Amino acid sequence: MATDRRRIKSVLIGAVIGLFVLLLGTAVVWGVQNEENDIRDRVSAALADANISVQEIDVQGRDVFLSGASGEDARAAAENVVRDLNGVRTVVWNDLPDVVIISDTTSAPGGGGSTTSAVPSTAVPGGGDTTAAPSTSISPEPPAGVASISASLNQGVLTLAGAVPDAESAARIAGVAELIYAPFVEGEITVDPSLETASWVPGAAGVIGRLPIVSTSGITLVGEEATITGDAPTDIRKAQLEGALTQALGPDVAVNSLVNVTGLAAPFLAASAPGDGTMNLEGVVPSQEVAERIVGAAIQVYGEDNVTGSLEVQDGVAETFSLFRVPLVFIQFAPVPQWEFTIDDDVITGALKGGATFEYGSSQLSDQLIVLLNTAAGILVRNPTLIGTVEGHTDDVGSEGFNQNLSEARAQAAVDYLIAAGVDAQRVVAIGYGESRPIGDNSTEEGRAINRRIEFFLGPVPQGGA
Repeated sequence: MATDRRRIKSVLIGAVIGLFVLLLGTAVVWGVQNEENDIRDRVSAALADANISVQEIDVQGRDVFLSGASGEDARAAAENVVRDLNGVRTVVWNDLPDVVIISDTTSAPGGGGSTTSAVPSTAVPGGGDTTAAPSTSISPEPPAGVASISASLNQGVLTLAGAVPDAESAARIAGVAELIYAPFVEGEITVDPSLETASWVPGAAGVIGRLPIVSTSGITLVGEEATITGDAPTDIRKAQLEGALTQALGPDVAVNSLVNVTGLAAPFLAASAPGDGTMNLEGVVPSQEVAERIVGAAIQVYGEDNVTGSLEVQDGVAETFSLFRVPLVFIQFAPVPQWEFTIDDDVITGALKGGATFEYGSSQLSDQLIVLLNTAAGILVRNPTLIGTVEGHTDDVGSEGFNQNLSEARAQAAVDYLIAAGVDAQRVVAIGYGESRPIGDNSTEEGRAINRRIEFFLGPVPQGGA
């Protein structure tokens, strides 16, 4: 009877909802295209005003793809101009030159010899050959009449297909895809009000967000049935993926797991920028292709002469989702003069210091700060074992009490932004240090500007409670 009532209700209001969704979809598509055209026009105008020539400008969402600059200096100048434009998230070059994987006599953790060679770089995920067959499958067409979704993650790229009965759920899925996986998302989830819903539909966005627990993974949802696929490096990772997805799906969904355990070791990567314009890389990675992308992205941002360290390519090392996001992290961290992060056993720790600062007496987040917080939000959302600590700081102008309150307001503004972006409020902490921890000379305007900052730290959730 309940099913009959739902079908009758669907017939009565389906035409109205369908018209609404059609108009809404048309408006969204027009809005996205209009925004991309606006960004493209502003990028072209800004580069022309700066007398910088590039051959091609492509905009996908808020990501700007450039090619054809005449040399490294021109690329760096173009990046600086484009990053300062409102609405731009990242700047990516599609035509990087050949790079060399740097080698020295120091071995990175994990042992074994270092494999080095001169190789053409693709610099970012999606730019090179990604023809390796994934261990996940996507249904070309969902069954008629019921809500269904297929999602697969392979080499950092999320592929989506399927349909849900309401625009709100589809929008939540799109939001998670944007936050965690963009710009490497293929396919789409459509809206069909005539479909019979399922218990997992309202929480589908959370399901999609848990796939990076295992880098090569996928899930197919049809009605009240789910099939999980993928290649997990260990039994522990397999159990974590199955447990997280089962919890997100809820008790009414029958889950079938086909996840394979590969027995591969975890990769290791340590990257740091000490604040002098250089960058150091150390690590053990699973393939030459991954090494090329990471080193190529580092050279893109810092220049070939400013990148030091070594990456070892070893057999028996797993590909993890975090490795494929590293090139984008370098680009997004570029405005920050001093930072560090480590990926060890697929656990991320790190810190951002300096660079994006506040106006005097203000706790309003700048565009540069928002770029950094978006990066931090994506890391926290896809890594549930991490917590984020945001420290607020000020210069020494004004009373000590005023500066203490201002530093707390700055840290809290950042935390509020992270929560609004989807981070659990229990996993982010705001601390204000007032004027007590300067990193610049408060007797100069430049030093005071540097001190008006937040610092962001990532780390595992403490065992046994906070």
